[in-house]
Amino acid sequence: MKANSDTIVGQKPPAKEKIAIQDASSWVLRIGVIASVAIMVLGMTLAFVEGNINVAFMEKTYFKGDIHAFIQGWLHLKPFPIMETGILLLVLTPIMRVFTAMVLFAVEERDWLYTAVTFLVLTMTLSALIFIK
Repeated sequence: MKANSDTIVGQKPPAKEKIAIQDASSWVLRIGVIASVAIMVLGMTLAFVEGNINVAFMEKTYFKGDIHAFIQGWLHLKPFPIMETGILLLVLTPIMRVFTAMVLFAVEERDWLYTAVTFLVLTMTLSALIFIK
């Protein structure tokens, strides 16, 4: 006997399909690596076009944290800030993977122990990235 067209009396409705944490994590890693490589290739291409590739300059220069100069470099299509963006994206990719796993543990799995452990890992990783020099 059918109660409606979707379920049979006495049966549970089909469960909604869950997003596998491994699948989401692998997509985050793939997208992050592909995007960072594409951005770094763009920066290197611009450096070749400008003709000012100087290995000594690039070995001694580091990200100084000057956001204004960083944005101005992007607006004027300067190669170094664009390559820095690719490197920063590559560094942030595993952090985004941990964040994605944390959200999926909380929302999809409702596993609060794994959510808390993943939050702790994320907090320690971000703390190390920000405070350790």
